[in-house]
Amino acid sequence: MGLIEHDIHILIAEDDEDDLLLFKELIIEGDHDVKVTVDSASSREGIVRKLTESHYDLFFLDYRLGEVNGLDILKDIREKGYLLPVIMLTGQGDQEIAVLAMKAGATDYLVKSSLSPESLSKTIRHAIKLFNGEQQRILAEESLKAQGLLLKGVSEAAIQLLTVFDHESAIREALEIVGKAGNMDCVYIFQDHPHPESGEGAFSPKYFWCSQGGKGLDKGLCDLTYTSLGWDKWVKELRMGKSISHVVNAADLTSPFFIAQGIQSCILVPFKIDYTYWGFALFANRYTSRVWSSDEESILKTFSASIGGEIKRNRDDQAFRSIVEGTSAQTGNEFFQSLVRHLASALPARCAMVSEIIEGHGSKCRIISGWNGEQFVSDHQYEATHTPYEDLLGGRVSFYSDGVQKAFPGEIFLKEIGAKSYAGVPFFDSSSNVIGHLVVFDRRPMLDKERTISILRVFASRAGAELERQRAEETIKNMAYYDSLTGLPNRVLLIDRLTLALAHAHRVKKRLAVMFLDFDDFKLVNDTYGHSTGDLFLREMGQKLKSAVREEDTLARLGGDEFILVLPELMDRQNAVTLAEKLTQLGREPLTLDGNEIKSSFSMGISLYPDDGTDHETLLKKADEALYKAKRKGRDGYHFVD
Repeated sequence: MGLIEHDIHILIAEDDEDDLLLFKELIIEGDHDVKVTVDSASSREGIVRKLTESHYDLFFLDYRLGEVNGLDILKDIREKGYLLPVIMLTGQGDQEIAVLAMKAGATDYLVKSSLSPESLSKTIRHAIKLFNGEQQRILAEESLKAQGLLLKGVSEAAIQLLTVFDHESAIREALEIVGKAGNMDCVYIFQDHPHPESGEGAFSPKYFWCSQGGKGLDKGLCDLTYTSLGWDKWVKELRMGKSISHVVNAADLTSPFFIAQGIQSCILVPFKIDYTYWGFALFANRYTSRVWSSDEESILKTFSASIGGEIKRNRDDQAFRSIVEGTSAQTGNEFFQSLVRHLASALPARCAMVSEIIEGHGSKCRIISGWNGEQFVSDHQYEATHTPYEDLLGGRVSFYSDGVQKAFPGEIFLKEIGAKSYAGVPFFDSSSNVIGHLVVFDRRPMLDKERTISILRVFASRAGAELERQRAEETIKNMAYYDSLTGLPNRVLLIDRLTLALAHAHRVKKRLAVMFLDFDDFKLVNDTYGHSTGDLFLREMGQKLKSAVREEDTLARLGGDEFILVLPELMDRQNAVTLAEKLTQLGREPLTLDGNEIKSSFSMGISLYPDDGTDHETLLKKADEALYKAKRKGRDGYHFVD
C-alpha cells in the first residue's frame, strides 16, 4: 500500500451473496502491504449499525441495494456525519450514475464486471489517499477559519481593554469575546502568589468567564498549590514563559483538578507583569478533547499579554491613587513617612527614601524619612559625593537599572540592603533651587525606567513643596520663639518653658533656680570694637553658656546683654551655687574675635522655687533684684535673693 501505514478496515454494502463473496476474494487477493479486514451489510439499517459500532477506512456501496438507491444511502450517512471514503459499485458502466455518485459525495466509482485484484488494490490505495488529502485540506481550512475568528476576537478584546473604563468590566468582556471567538467553554485568569500558610507556590482565580449554561466558578479554587496538583514541572515551564496544552487523562496525576472542574482539554498560557511571572490564563473546553495548534497558542499568548497589560495599567493606577490618598491629608513627618511607604509598595521597590540637602553644608544630606522594607528610618546624615546621589545635587535624574553596587562600590548603604537597582529624582523649592531628592532601591533590576521616573517626579514635586512649607513654618516659629542673633529661646519661649518647669517642680517636690545674667561693661565692648564685634561676642558667649549647662536646662536671651537660665530639678541650694561658680569662671575667660582678645565678666542674680516664689513673674522679678545687688557688690559674681 506504500503510503498506508496501518491495517485497513473495509465495509461492503452488497445484498447479492455471490457478488459479495467474489468481491471479498478480489480484495484479499490484491497486493497489500498491510492487513485488510472486511465486514459487510445488506441493508440501510445494517450499514448504519456497522458505521456506528466500528471505524472503517473505506466503504464500498452497491448502487442498488435491494429496493434502496445507493445514492440515497450515501446522502443519509453524510448527513449523519460519517466521514470516510465511499466507492460506488454498479453492475454496468453508466456515466450519468457516476456523475450523480460523485456529486453525492462518493470518492470513486467502479463497475463490478471490470474488477481485478490489481485494479481493486490500486483503487483502494487511491481512494484512501485522496480522502485523507481532502480531509487534511478541510481541516486546514477549518483551522485557518478558526484561527481567523480567534484572531478577530483577540483584536476586538484588545479594543475593549483600551476603551472600557471600568477595569473589571473590561477584562470580563474581553474574556467573553475571546472565549466565544475561540469556541471555548471557559476562561480563567489565575494569579500566582505564596500560599498564606505554608508560603509555597500557589495560585487563585482573579477573573473568570464561562459559556451560557456552563458550570460557574468553584470557590474552592483559591490558594491551590502547584505541588498538591502535581504541577511542579508545569510551574517551572510557566515561569519560563512556556505554554502547556493538556488533554485530560484520568490516569494522569495532573488531571484530578481538571476532572473536578469538568474540563476535558485546555491550554495554560503564562504572562508577566513588570518582567515578573504574574500568573496564567487557562482556556478550556469541557466537552471535547481539543488539541491547540502552534498558531492558536501564539494568538492566545498575544491575548494574555494584553490582559497582563490591562492588569498592570490598573495596578499602576491603584498604586498611584494609593500614594495620593495616603499623602493628601498628611503634612510634616507624617506626610514623608506615608510617601516613602506607599511609594515602595507602588513601584514596587525594596526601599524608598526622601532626603534634604543640609543648608550651608555643601553636598551633605539628611534622610527626612525612609522605608527599608521593614521599618522607617530617619535623621541619618550622609555625604552625596561619589554616590548615586551626586547627580541629584545638580538637578539631574539618576537611574541604574542594575549593577548600582558595582558603579559605587564604596557606598555602604547599597551593600547593606543588597541593592541592584536605583532610581532618584531631585526636588526644588519655589526659586528652582535643589533642596532634596526622592529615591528608591531594589534587590531586583528596575526595567521600567519611564514609569519609575515619572512617578518619582510627580511625588518629588509634592515633597519639595512640603519641605519648603515645613522650612518656612520653622522659620516663622523661630522668629516667634527664638532670638534672631543667638538662636537661643526668647522671652516668649522662656516664659512657656519656665511655666512648665514650675508645674513639674511642684509635682515632683523639687527645687528650681532662675538665674538672671548680665555682662559687666558690655557697652565698652561695643564702643571699643564696634557693634558687629559686640554681636559676635554675644553669640559666642551664648554658645559657651549653653555648652556649660544640662540639656534639660533652658538658656534664653531677653535682649541686649541680658540672659536668663532656668535650672529645673535641683536637689538643694548648693546645686545652684556650684553652677554659678562654674559660670563665673567661664565668664572670665577671654574671647578672641576678629584678632582682638576681649576680656569680660558677668554678674548673676539667683532666685529659688519655692523659697523665693511659686510663679514665673515673682521668680524673674526676684532674680532681677538679686542681679542688681550683685552689681552693687562689685560685679563679676552672683547673689541669691536675701
